[in-house]
Amino acid sequence: MELFFHNQHVFTSSFFISDYTNYRGEEQTPAKGVDIIDNALPIFEEWPPLYIFNPHDVPVLTANMEKNPALCKRANGTKCKQCECLCISKASDVDDIPWFALVELKCCDNNSHDLERNIESNLQNAIFKLKEHHQLLRDEKGIIEKGKHRYYWVISIPTVNKPPFSSFLWTQDYLLSISEQYDGARIIADNEILIVDGSQIKGTH
Repeated sequence: MELFFHNQHVFTSSFFISDYTNYRGEEQTPAKGVDIIDNALPIFEEWPPLYIFNPHDVPVLTANMEKNPALCKRANGTKCKQCECLCISKASDVDDIPWFALVELKCCDNNSHDLERNIESNLQNAIFKLKEHHQLLRDEKGIIEKGKHRYYWVISIPTVNKPPFSSFLWTQDYLLSISEQYDGARIIADNEILIVDGSQIKGTH
């Protein structure tokens, strides 16, 4: 699978995923858009990241989609809505199928007077993007195959301290419909993800 990705990196410890696209502060950012690193930065105090907690040092391949434009383009040349990055378990001792996460970060003002509506709007937008990108990676790119991985859609709003965000929006029937249409995909809406092992992840809240 590594042949599909440019600028890929394998982490064997915990790491952070940030998106500085909407950052308007005065701190120097390490990237203009999405950044995936394994060390905490001072800017995290002002602009928090999504934290991937990896206590068992599971090897995880990451691919920044900003560095992989070909994986965001349809056969007809049009660009699909894309997630920030892919994270894929590379553990060799997995008894079950390995996990595969499409990760989307959103920006929302934690001090907004209408915070819940903003969170809902951001979640809806994230789902739209994840649907499109999952479909493209499955139907045209051949990267997603049902039964090959356990698929997760990870949605994070790092600037908002109210996870899990799924309580704002989705019913069990809706979550089941996503799973049925998108190869068993499970939605995790949280700002901290725990890597349980090579075949499972979950939100910590």
